[in-house]
Amino acid sequence: MNTAVAQTPKPVRDLPRAFVFAFLIITAGCTDLKPMEARMDELQQQVNKLQADIAKSASNAAAANQATAASASAASNDAKQALSIAESNTAGIDKLNTKIDQMFKKRPTD
Repeated sequence: MNTAVAQTPKPVRDLPRAFVFAFLIITAGCTDLKPMEARMDELQQQVNKLQADIAKSASNAAAANQATAASASAASNDAKQALSIAESNTAGIDKLNTKIDQMFKKRPTD
């Protein structure tokens, strides 16, 4: 029997050793996956938090845009009202100046 083992080519004899060595490397690599899984979970939590923050920021931006639009509309209305009052005052002043001019024209000259 010893002669049969001795006649087996060397790569064939080393094949079981290679499988054992590969198995040990694979199992050693599997034990290192736990920290990676924990890190992936942590990163997923960070991504979820960032997505929530982005959604909140988008909501705040939309609310700010609505408030700005409302303020702009109110300012436009105030400006229109002020312009209307100014035009009304100008018309009143013009009428008053016309009356004053007529009073001086009707005055008898001595």
